[in-house]
Amino acid sequence: MRLFAALFLLLPGSALVVSTHRHAHAALTSAVLLFVVAHAVLHALSARRSTTARTLPAALRNMDRHAAWMMLASAWVPLVIHRVHAQPTSTLAAAGLVIGTLCQLCSLRMTSDRLRSALLVLGSALQFVAVALVIAMEVT
Repeated sequence: MRLFAALFLLLPGSALVVSTHRHAHAALTSAVLLFVVAHAVLHALSARRSTTARTLPAALRNMDRHAAWMMLASAWVPLVIHRVHAQPTSTLAAAGLVIGTLCQLCSLRMTSDRLRSALLVLGSALQFVAVALVIAMEVT
């Protein structure tokens, strides 16, 4: 599931970064690139952790443990930059970010790895759609 999320965020995410680069300013492009790379790397790290018997180095385990917070931070950066440039934000985009945030915050207390993964993937997908809506508002 997490490997699918990493590929989902990396492949269409790269198209989102290219589109943002062509139609928006550099700060927003950098924020979207940070969002896509952070989510893809964190999901890939989690997928690797669950498939190998070897223990990960302490730094990677720490990143995996705090993945929800890093995903939250990277998802809100494009919205903040979008608002700094005084662009209107879609209610649907804000709702997607908030619901995605709630999913990721709920994953912090989960003891089941599968439920935690499902909540993180759902939160990432909702945030991806919300960021795409923010970019669409920027282009129009």
